[in-house]
Parts: sequence; structure tokens; C-alpha cells
Amino acid sequence: MVQKRLSIVLVLCMMIAFMHCMPASVAAAEKVTPVTRPDIESLIRNQQCPVVIVAMASWCSPCRKELPTLNRLYEKYKGKGLSVIGISLDVGGPSAMQSIVDDMQITFPVYWGGEKITAEYNISAIPLLMLSKDGEIVERIIGKRSEEFLEKKITALLRGCDG
Repeated sequence: MVQKRLSIVLVLCMMIAFMHCMPASVAAAEKVTPVTRPDIESLIRNQQCPVVIVAMASWCSPCRKELPTLNRLYEKYKGKGLSVIGISLDVGGPSAMQSIVDDMQITFPVYWGGEKITAEYNISAIPLLMLSKDGEIVERIIGKRSEEFLEKKITALLRGCDG
């Protein structure tokens, strides 16, 4: 019994030491935080202006290619009321997307929803953009799109928003 407790303590000490020695990019994985459907619904409903929700995964090449475009559009239109929310569907947890968010310097919030969000929102392909206006998802766009296409969608959504 004493030997078993000593083994558990030793493993815990090694885990703590490992956590303190990790590079900052790995240790900062908490920035991509878990989210549930009620959290997403709350984020959508609490916005007076449009919200673009992007469902993505770290292993998805089109998702990674679209992120800089979405970030540019977010930076361009956030002052006019646009919100962009990223939802990572990675099975591996929040850390799977964190390095991509850090490397690409994504400025809009990114959350981790995993498989549960995939099922709850009936996501069958990614990237998937869900456009929300007045608290309701009004359009779903599957697949990577051009910046011009996305900008037209966003500017149409922004009409009537007081930003």
C-alpha cells in the first residue's frame, strides 16, 4: 500500500514538473476554451449585430487557409459591429487549435466544442460558416469561400447594425 501511494505521488510530481517545463505556446492552450451549445446560443443572442460562427478543425487544410481571410474581415468590420467566433471541433481538445491560433495571430475568440457541438449543430462538413443575425442563424455556408464572397455576405448582414 505504501509503495502504491509512493508511485502515485511520484507520477503526480513528474506531471507537475512536466507542466512547468512546457513551452509557452503549449502552456497557453487555455486561451482556446471549451464551449457548450448554450454558451454559443448566449453569444449569438447577446449580440445586437451579426455574428459569423466558423466551425473548423486543426487538421482541416481549407479551414486553416480561410482563417487569415476571416481575421482580416473581422479586423475590418469589428468597428461596425461584426463579431466572429471560431469553434474548434478537434477531438484532441483545445490545444489542437491553439498553436494555429497563435501562429496566425487570430484576433477573434476561438472556442473548443469537440464532437458534441458537431452533433448538436448537425455539422457534416468543414469549414462551415454560420451567419447569425438578430440572434438566429440565418445562413450556413459549407466550404472555403473567397474573401470577396465572404465580404459581400458580411456587408449585407451589417446593414441596419449600429455597431
